[in-house]
Amino acid sequence: MEKQTQKKALFRKNCWNAIYCHKHIEISGDKCLIVHHKGPSGWRSVFAKYPIVLNKHLSDYFYYEISIMEKDERDCGIIFGFTVKRQNKLDGPIHREKGTYAFDSDGEINGQGKRRNGQYSYRFGDTVGIGVNSSTRQMIFTKNGLRLDTSDFFVDPSFSDGYSLYPFVSLLRFGDKIEANFGPNFKFDLATL
Repeated sequence: MEKQTQKKALFRKNCWNAIYCHKHIEISGDKCLIVHHKGPSGWRSVFAKYPIVLNKHLSDYFYYEISIMEKDERDCGIIFGFTVKRQNKLDGPIHREKGTYAFDSDGEINGQGKRRNGQYSYRFGDTVGIGVNSSTRQMIFTKNGLRLDTSDFFVDPSFSDGYSLYPFVSLLRFGDKIEANFGPNFKFDLATL
């Protein structure tokens, strides 16, 4: 059951961007929120149409979730998060580059030089989320409506106000499929922050 978020979140209608999308990724759904790997196995990526823009004068969170609709049984295979730039090379995973904050289905969380391995893996049927407090730059990660213990993850302090962070997802195997939720109703209740 999704909880209505009543405060502490900034939303902008968003969707996946067909221009910044690998040719083996299919975007579908009424609002272009579903991403499906339709080609041979290999990392394939897509970016959201709109970035979030950091502003230290806002104390609100930018947050989104993905639900795993179909996934190969192996651990690795889906990565999502935020990155400071959209890349034209869409045939590789996006997760360890400077300015990237990512959550991998094998449980690895990356961001600002920190890496947490394997503690929070996710699979078919799970809903996972990532967010950032625009003022404090603290990152949050969630799984099935629960906040994960990642309080030591922050956006690089050198990224000043006005820096853009683009939501993205990378899929590894044929058939992997997710649906994004850019708000305002999430499994995780942002009002608890």
